[in-house]
Amino acid sequence: MRKHRRPKEKRGKLKCPYCGGTHIYYENAMITGHKYHCKDCDYIGALILEEKGE
Repeated sequence: MRKHRRPKEKRGKLKCPYCGGTHIYYENAMITGHKYHCKDCDYIGALILEEKGE
């Protein structure tokens, strides 16, 4: 029996809401939930912008 696979969703480019930089990485945050860190302006927070690319 064949299993059906869902196509992978294309993820957009992550952008910093403060400076618009694209050097974003995920930081592990235990109790507080997801947090991202911008290497350009040192922003740390849960709010992040995602630019969809076709």
